[in-house]
Amino acid sequence: MHFETWLSFFALCWGMSLSPGPAQIASLSAAVSYGWRRCIAQTLGLSCGVFLLIMIVGVGIGAVLAASPLLFQIIRFAGCAYLVWLGISLWRAKPQTVVIKGGADGTVTAFQLWRRGLLVNLTNPKGLVFFLSLLTPFLNTDAPILLQYAQMGLTCGFTDLCVMTGVTLVAELLSKKLRSSRNILVANRIFGSIFIAIGLGLMAVHG
Repeated sequence: MHFETWLSFFALCWGMSLSPGPAQIASLSAAVSYGWRRCIAQTLGLSCGVFLLIMIVGVGIGAVLAASPLLFQIIRFAGCAYLVWLGISLWRAKPQTVVIKGGADGTVTAFQLWRRGLLVNLTNPKGLVFFLSLLTPFLNTDAPILLQYAQMGLTCGFTDLCVMTGVTLVAELLSKKLRSSRNILVANRIFGSIFIAIGLGLMAVHG
């Protein structure tokens, strides 16, 4: 990939990361409950999800999914269902800040937050369609294709990491004085409702 082309893609990645979507809602929700430091694991998971999604497209699996309507519908439904499930989980969450240690007593671990971030981006069917249509114009056919996808994946992962870290920082600053059990309960249900709406909306739009 030529440097000028990469710069254009780099700018586009910032626009993608800053646009509202499930990743930002997940970051806002986690920041209110856990604080930005404890959200680093989830933010890394979000970045890994973007990178893996681009690599899936790069190795051709994305093209296979796009060519198979039934298989794509299964993947799409699974992604939408995960967002709905995440929203329901937030609705049912207890109204207190969760400490990321242990895990055996029902608390949330760093790995669980990382996995949640990974799945939010990796199972987003809209992201798959978006990258399938977006990445091709930036490819240089005279250079190794998979290497270019890796470069784009790392670039998107980096911008996602920066933006989502910023989102969690701002969310924590705004919520420090509001972090009572009642306010956390309200925030969880607001974010949970948004997740459910996004999941059901994607089902309806592409159904």
